[in-house]
Amino acid sequence: MTEELIKEVKHIQQCLINVEMEGEAYEEKMEIVHKLEEVATYLKDALGQDINF
Repeated sequence: MTEELIKEVKHIQQCLINVEMEGEAYEEKMEIVHKLEEVATYLKDALGQDINF
């Protein structure tokens, strides 16, 4: 299940990256992308520790 969540987070990141934005909207988008990367990293760490969600 955790692996599926990681794949979904990565898919959402890619969808956001593909959207053309400028200025403040671009900055907000990139902040969201970085936060999603933190979520993916957390999930990968949890997967390695055999934590069940």
